[in-house]
Amino acid sequence: MKFLVKLVMRLLSMLPLRVHYCLADIVSWLAEKVLRYRVHETTVNLARSFPEKKYGELKKIRHEFYRHFGEILAETVWFGGCRANGRLHASRLVEITNPEELNRMYDCAPGVMVLMSHAGNWELIGGSLSYIYKDDAEFRATEQNFCVVYLRQSSRLWDSILRDNRRAPLEDPENYPGYLEARNAVRYVYEHRHEKKIYNFITDQAPYFKAPDYMKVNFMHQDCTSMRGAAALAAKFGMAVCFMSMQSAGRGHYKIKYVPISDDASLMTPEDIMKEYYRLLQADIEQQPWNYLWTHRRWKY
Repeated sequence: MKFLVKLVMRLLSMLPLRVHYCLADIVSWLAEKVLRYRVHETTVNLARSFPEKKYGELKKIRHEFYRHFGEILAETVWFGGCRANGRLHASRLVEITNPEELNRMYDCAPGVMVLMSHAGNWELIGGSLSYIYKDDAEFRATEQNFCVVYLRQSSRLWDSILRDNRRAPLEDPENYPGYLEARNAVRYVYEHRHEKKIYNFITDQAPYFKAPDYMKVNFMHQDCTSMRGAAALAAKFGMAVCFMSMQSAGRGHYKIKYVPISDDASLMTPEDIMKEYYRLLQADIEQQPWNYLWTHRRWKY
């Protein structure tokens, strides 16, 4: 079964990106209109997050979100076919607009904590080493110091498929040390605390594992619980910490921007770091409401 699914994914990933977008339109229509995939949850999340908007406006955002949802799936499958980084780089699917800012934080601190969210297409973060297009730009990130934290899937089959897919463009995916399961991330940071690394944490989900180390925040006009582990690690080791904005510049092109929160997180409390993170994230969402994952139960507690 595993071999068959991977084979189908591999064959599909070889198709041009424009073909994937045609398929994405079909998938988004099926998800919204036929299967009604989490339409109720999406509608409730949007209504509570934008209390000032009328139903017609919310319905339009919901429709745009499902179109984007189809694109996320299509781009993720296509991404798996980017063996080595040439194809991915040539596509210009993602652009890092200010690599010099991440470089600056990397140079001035013992490490960098990048707080990211389910905006844009987070599944493409594994290709970050391919997203520099300026001829004179350098990027401090390498396969040895760039770490991505993920949550293991409940299905061993899909966990394996996603693991291979997310590491596809790397030069040596089998020996890539930076793909960190969330349960092991804290230990890894402690063990490598004397090495300068860039950690990418998705931090807009409800706390994992019913851990006691959480905080309450107001996000999109709703109270919710938030993970604070990444911010606590950054503060403990004096890392630089930033927010990663990933906005859409049109179908087939995302723009990543690193927004500094602190050059020395030890001078802030984890709570203050997370409050600033959510302020920046909310501003991004309000600018592009459809460019966020509204199907997940972010406000379930």
